[in-house]
This record gives sequence, structure tokens and C-alpha cells, in this order.
Amino acid sequence: MATYQTNAIVLKRENIFEADRLYHLYTEDFGKVKAIAGGVRKINAKLTGHLEPFNLVWVELMTKKGGDLFITTALSEISLLENNASSNQISLFVKMSDFALKMLRGQEKDETMWDFILNSFLAAQKIEAGADKFLNDYKSGFVKIMGFGDNLKEAEHYLGDFL
Repeated sequence: MATYQTNAIVLKRENIFEADRLYHLYTEDFGKVKAIAGGVRKINAKLTGHLEPFNLVWVELMTKKGGDLFITTALSEISLLENNASSNQISLFVKMSDFALKMLRGQEKDETMWDFILNSFLAAQKIEAGADKFLNDYKSGFVKIMGFGDNLKEAEHYLGDFL
């Protein structure tokens, strides 16, 4: 069993089994990964507060038989979504996260993409009005980094439903 340590943005979480959760993370060193946190839904679980969606966290990941990743340690650095966020900000964060999850295909380190996603979430904290324009700019920047050009229309032909 190998262990890895990296910074990650918690993009999404899903309840699985009785007390576990599957986390969708975008990591600084490995790109998009899915990892399981065992027992995190129990009342005395220590990882729960650290692994909230839209947190920037330091995580330790361990591979087990079959290649599954498990979160063994997590320490939150900052919450990208502030506690007093408006419903418009929450909606923007969810749309940004969903877009990233659909577009990113697998474990591949990409420093440019890491910086772009992190800085976009940090900038989105300040957005109250103009969320649609911000989201379109985010999508355009995203597809440009992925190599589809700087025009969403060009990417639409290839990516279809993702946009």
C-alpha cells in the first residue's frame, strides 16, 4: 500500500455504504481523483469538517488492493466558499465544480489547470452580481487550458453536452 500527500480542492461528496463517503477531489499533484473516507459519517469522525465541499485541504491518500484510494488524513487550509455565502455564490460554486468534474478525465498533474481552478474559486468568493458572465469566462478559460482554443463555440462542437 502506497501513500501520497497533496493539496486538494473538494469538488463533490457522495454518501456510500453506511458511514462512508466518496470524495471527488482535484489535487495539485495527481489531477482529478476519487477517494473514499471510511466512517466519516459517524458522529465522532475527525475528518468530517475538513472534507466539506469547496474546501482547500491537505490530504494523505492511501491505495489499497484493487487500486482504490482512501483518505487517511485531511486538514483543511481554507474554505473557498465563505460561511455567509449567498445562494447565488453557492450556485456558482456548484456549477463551476460540476463543469470541472465533467471536463477533467483522470489522474494527470497539470500545474496550469490547478492554478486556474484554485484562483477561479478564490475569485468567485467576491462575485455577487454577474455570476453568469463569470461562469462563462471560467468555462472559456478552462477549455483554453485544455487545448480547445479560446472560444467556447469551438469546443461545443467537440464536447457537446458538457458545455
